[in-house]
Amino acid sequence: MYADLIGQDERLSSPDPTHFGAFLHRLNSGQSMTYHEAATYMRMVLAIDDPRQRSAQLGVLLNGFMARHPTVEEATGVIDAALELDAHHPADRPAHPFAGEHVIGVAGSGKKGIKTPNISTPAAIVAAAAGIKIAKCASAATSSVAGSADTLKNLGVRVTGDTARTLEVMAGCGLGLFEIEQMVPRFDAAYGGLFFAPHVLSLAFPALLLPIKTDTLLYGIAHPDVSLSLEVLRRYHTGDTLVVSSTPDNLRWIDEVGIIGETSIVGVRGGERGRTLRLTLSDVLGVGPYELGDIAPGVTAADQARIVVDILTGRAPRGLIDLVAVNAATLIFLGTAQRTVPQAFTLARDLLASGAALAKLHELIKFSGGTSAALRRWL
Repeated sequence: MYADLIGQDERLSSPDPTHFGAFLHRLNSGQSMTYHEAATYMRMVLAIDDPRQRSAQLGVLLNGFMARHPTVEEATGVIDAALELDAHHPADRPAHPFAGEHVIGVAGSGKKGIKTPNISTPAAIVAAAAGIKIAKCASAATSSVAGSADTLKNLGVRVTGDTARTLEVMAGCGLGLFEIEQMVPRFDAAYGGLFFAPHVLSLAFPALLLPIKTDTLLYGIAHPDVSLSLEVLRRYHTGDTLVVSSTPDNLRWIDEVGIIGETSIVGVRGGERGRTLRLTLSDVLGVGPYELGDIAPGVTAADQARIVVDILTGRAPRGLIDLVAVNAATLIFLGTAQRTVPQAFTLARDLLASGAALAKLHELIKFSGGTSAALRRWL
């Protein structure tokens, strides 16, 4: 099925592990590969017809590179080979159509070490309520009970892979939600969604599925190596970029800014790379202390949707509200030069308390062609 998408000189009708044993030995012995070698290895694995064999070999490749700490060349080789299945070329994406406006792209790796409610979705809604133009990746669940796309649909938002339609919604309410699986359906079918921890694709792949180029990119990764993620993203995104990750215990990582434990950040602004910082944002903002129980997720997809409504209406625990507010503040800070993060955090809290964020969700439902009936049951 996938063999016709690899290079003619590397064509294998049904590869078996003996054909890439040399790659496995090099991976296991800690030897680096070139860009071409890593891409070839990935193409060969994706060309396996048997789904069980393909999944097994993908697990070895994706997690093997990550455990060994991949080079930027290896990571980009694997990513490019994955994108080839759908002839998806990030460099060829059109610029966003909002002339004179600053657009922020938002994406995350998922596969959190600690399960939380969906944070990036209500944070994007709050930032849009602040007048920030947001283009956000939305995806189905892989390692959680509900991904952002699932949660939005349960709230009555119509999420689509139709880029033109999503841009119309974005023009109307300031927030575009792009269903990313539909951007790479052949890869998604080969991938299978069976991976529950960050791997080599997690360094950048989700951000590359936004169908438009944005001025700034905020990327969250549930892994400590934000610097490596930034360097991989710089191969594809030429604008300003900020990569974030947080941990409560230096063992488990979340793909968002955090208010429990420490947050790692690193970025590029105006072409200049900054240094990697580790911040205790609860101290910076004067909030908390909070515990993991304060940001506990729901058990079902419906629970996750209800929690988002509770956040936007101010009924959620203070820890959850502040977690969303600090992630919204990061977007507001990136989207305007007029506010510091603490000032943006205060604004985000105000937007939640005043009902402006909930009003933005109603607006999103309306412009997307969805229905408010689903939302009303939680109000």
